[in-house]
Amino acid sequence: MTTALAIPTLSSHQLSLALDLLDMRDLAPKEVLRQLDEHAKRGEFSQAQAKSLRVLVKTLDDAHAARVLRASCDGDDPESMDLLRQRIAHEARIAYLR
Repeated sequence: MTTALAIPTLSSHQLSLALDLLDMRDLAPKEVLRQLDEHAKRGEFSQAQAKSLRVLVKTLDDAHAARVLRASCDGDDPESMDLLRQRIAHEARIAYLR
């Protein structure tokens, strides 16, 4: 399955928030959407980012979500890539155990 979903560039802080939301989506999907809305209201995500993240948390499996988030990383922010590498490895381990 290929996806055309694209998220506007995320800072390392935004990426961390998005990964936290993805971690919770299987256990508390309504809470994830509520928190996403709260982040957007506080200005932590733009409306375009929040809209794309809503689609990501509602429809994509972990592998596709990881690809979309990787594409959204700010290439000039090495912290974002380090954070993504650490969290993606965690997701890979969890997926293997399922």
